Amino acid sequence: MKAMAGIRGFLPWLLAATLVDWLGTGLFLAVSTVFFVRVAGLPVADVGAGLTVTALAAMPAILPVGRLADRYGPRPVLVVVEVVQGAATAGYLAVHGWPGFLAVSLLVAATQQAAPPLIQGLVGELAAGERRTRILAIHRTVINIGISAGGLAAGLLLGSGLHHVFQLLLVADAAAFGLSAALLCALPGRPGRDARAVPGRLKALRDPRLLALTGYDAMMSLWQPMLNVAFPLWLITRTDAPVGLIGVLYAVASGCAIALQYPVSRLSATPSRALRGYACAALCLAAASLGFAAAPAGRGWGTIAILTAAVVVLTIGELAQVGSAWTLSFAIAPYGDRNAYLAAFSLGRSFGRAAGPVLMTGVILALGEPGWIALAAAFAAAGAVPLLAARRHAAAPAAAGKAAAGKAATAPHAPGQAVKAGAGFRHRHSG
Repeated sequence: MKAMAGIRGFLPWLLAATLVDWLGTGLFLAVSTVFFVRVAGLPVADVGAGLTVTALAAMPAILPVGRLADRYGPRPVLVVVEVVQGAATAGYLAVHGWPGFLAVSLLVAATQQAAPPLIQGLVGELAAGERRTRILAIHRTVINIGISAGGLAAGLLLGSGLHHVFQLLLVADAAAFGLSAALLCALPGRPGRDARAVPGRLKALRDPRLLALTGYDAMMSLWQPMLNVAFPLWLITRTDAPVGLIGVLYAVASGCAIALQYPVSRLSATPSRALRGYACAALCLAAASLGFAAAPAGRGWGTIAILTAAVVVLTIGELAQVGSAWTLSFAIAPYGDRNAYLAAFSLGRSFGRAAGPVLMTGVILALGEPGWIALAAAFAAAGAVPLLAARRHAAAPAAAGKAAAGKAATAPHAPGQAVKAGAGFRHRHSG
């Protein structure tokens, strides 16, 4: 009962902070590229290269942020991250050249990458197991609602003809981060949490299980550049589908994510189910890749149907990947080093999203249909890895039981007790 009361006092504040945060993000994200080109005066190529470079350069900052969260708790660190992100976002107003753009983008990227593992750690302090997964699913649903509503509002404001509308949207985004930080301050904290020493900074990076899981998640995180980079460029350059279909299918993807995040995440709420969820994500991404490869062969409504199916399947893969990542990243993280492990795990996702646009434009789209087919084959092969891991995970308790049975059979015992002892062991483990 105490746990439920704590969650009820915690969840509304967290979701309110999340909604405000991502409403602001949606407002500016929808127009950010146009702002950088038209207002800041940067060439398109410089914007793309700068965002990729700063996203990669910001990744090492995630690890010390995770160690700070293990020492002082994730909430105060997250509040600071939100405040810094708001100030950095406002800093775009002063950008009029590439060096300044790089400096501000680096700070924004570092805070953007640091926030998600801090949210995970914050939720993990008050909930465990399937309850934690459900809360994170609700949290991500609110993110999708906020960013969708923010993007829609940005489109309406752009069409209104307001003077300095780009600057107004940017200021609104910066203010949203400040308000989100204030709401996070109202979260009930875990009582009795004192600052404590934390282990060496590279401990998480020396854990082979974490490294393997991080690498796999980096590959599964390619759904984002597939959806945001490869899909629209492929539609425009290689299919006869109308350009307006891009916005429609983005809305379809957002609607699917909002409606299905919670039920899909419940299918990955235990480690064994999460491993199967990772396999499902890989197979969905493979099927979506084949769908994109087939789209140019269609005509008219056939093309629209193929692209719609591909985007929906891709979204299901996204949801399966996210839910599985939540469960497995918590499962391998030691309690005292949880935030450091979660931060290290998030490096894979950050790398996949930073390097993904280059992969999509420089390899997949450059090769055309063969590129999509090769990507589908890679995802399909990757899908076998978590299935094998799930089989080993299921076999481990059986192996432990056999070992215990062997010890019991060979242990010294009084005459006439062997049958009873063996029968008792089998009865306790038969269920």
